[in-house]
Amino acid sequence: MSKRLVHVARDGKVLGQYPTEQLSLLMDSGQFLPTDLCYSDSCPEWTPMPEFLKKIQVPKYTRARQVEGSSRGESFPRSGHRPGHHSAALLSGWIAFLLMLSAVIGSGFWILTLYSEIARKDAQLDEAGKKLSEKEKENQRLLFVSREVAEAGIVRGSIITRNEAGKRVAMPGIEIYLYPRKVIEGYLDSRTAELGRLPSGTNVDGNDFYTTNLPSPLASTSTDSSGRFEFSVPDPAEYVLVSRINSTSQAGAQVSRIWFVSFNSQDPLNTLVQITETNCVQQFVSSLMIVEGR
Repeated sequence: MSKRLVHVARDGKVLGQYPTEQLSLLMDSGQFLPTDLCYSDSCPEWTPMPEFLKKIQVPKYTRARQVEGSSRGESFPRSGHRPGHHSAALLSGWIAFLLMLSAVIGSGFWILTLYSEIARKDAQLDEAGKKLSEKEKENQRLLFVSREVAEAGIVRGSIITRNEAGKRVAMPGIEIYLYPRKVIEGYLDSRTAELGRLPSGTNVDGNDFYTTNLPSPLASTSTDSSGRFEFSVPDPAEYVLVSRINSTSQAGAQVSRIWFVSFNSQDPLNTLVQITETNCVQQFVSSLMIVEGR
């Protein structure tokens, strides 16, 4: 029986000893390679397996048990690959999977960090926008100074603005209209009611809306180069001065504001009225649009 055993080697490594009846079938199935070398007692030189099979007469294949062991104590693997190949491939696959999983998790944390940074920047921009808006309102603050009721039936005053340095600057060429207070109150109430009847979501420019169809004033004038003005007042009573001021915002845009300033023609001298956003028509509340002169 030993004479029929064939030694098979690959890459200088003995794979084992196999019956000659199994060689052709194992090579056809891919278990052995054409480059594998063989030798036996009948063919003592290492010969490529196809050539070896031609030199010997291979009996008809019969099912036989593989002879265990070899000169190096190794057995032929069923898969035809080198021992440990399957385990190495499996390990490599797990390593690749873990690396990919780590990359996905890392990308997720990076995206979350990026969104957090964007949210923080947005909050900073909102805060900067609020500060800019407050600064613009401060720069647009106007002062109306009623300095004199020099004689009966005459009221004099001036319109000035406060610059960034805190100094008062005259506002020349400003149109001013004089109305009885009750007339302006009735007008603002009617316009506010009309505003409430507009479709929801309608965009309204308050400066235009609250100067449309203004009643005819008792008198009108404009400030001189020093920002001063003067009106003749028919009777001692409550009056309203209506003025539209155009100014430049900090961003360089033209901003228009309208103020309704109430005063009593019998007020004492040097009445000071600070005009801010509280009586600006953008409030859309008629009760807030008229600022008291005292």
